[in-house]
Amino acid sequence: MKNNLKALVYTALMTAFVFVTTSIIQIPIPFTGGYIHAGDMTIFVAGILLGPLYGGLAAGIGSALADLLGGYPQWVVYTLVIKTIMGAIIGYFANPKVSIKPYLISTMTIWTASLVAFILSIRGTTLEFIQKNVDDMSSLAAAQSAVDALKGQLLWVAIGIPVLVIGLWLLKRKYQITLNQVFAMVISGIWMVLGYYLASAIMYGSLIVPIFSVPWNIIQFGVGAILAFIVVAALEKANINQLSLMKSSK
Repeated sequence: MKNNLKALVYTALMTAFVFVTTSIIQIPIPFTGGYIHAGDMTIFVAGILLGPLYGGLAAGIGSALADLLGGYPQWVVYTLVIKTIMGAIIGYFANPKVSIKPYLISTMTIWTASLVAFILSIRGTTLEFIQKNVDDMSSLAAAQSAVDALKGQLLWVAIGIPVLVIGLWLLKRKYQITLNQVFAMVISGIWMVLGYYLASAIMYGSLIVPIFSVPWNIIQFGVGAILAFIVVAALEKANINQLSLMKSSK
């Protein structure tokens, strides 16, 4: 009983941290109705510290509250589902007992196929369609400029994700971060990007429009992963981790 009570207290605290870090800085994403924020950092930390159940609850509820109270009510249900699963994913795969290799290969295959599909979809879409359906497109010239920028962004994304993984992997031993924790952040981050893409596709009734939000969501989770890496490393030095929290709650 005492164990469960303290677990709920930790969950409530992390829910509040997710809400605050998501709400305190909100940068609107061009051409979409969303925003980028620092909340993914706290979601990564919550999943690693609390595990899949409580980490998922903190991630989903904290993020959904930030949308609801931050002026984005249309995203609440989608965010609740996407972020809850995101927190559960990192909580599950951060466990050193879980073998990540088969999941990593399948995840990267899906991710690579998605990037190729995004690029091909943009190339096969007319500027007239983009100008008409994407927000803030005042002219065909603006649409062309946005498409050109998107192609470059998707290219950098294709390069940036492997670089991020390799960089965190090389630093993991020095900062007492496990391989499972590194890849858990990457797998859950990719889920978040694709989850919001699908949610946006449902909202806009188009598979093309939400592609413009993909690079921004990747930047969000990439920065969040780096910041979470630093936070988790600092917590490990202070002997604060899921094991120590569970022991202290007995």
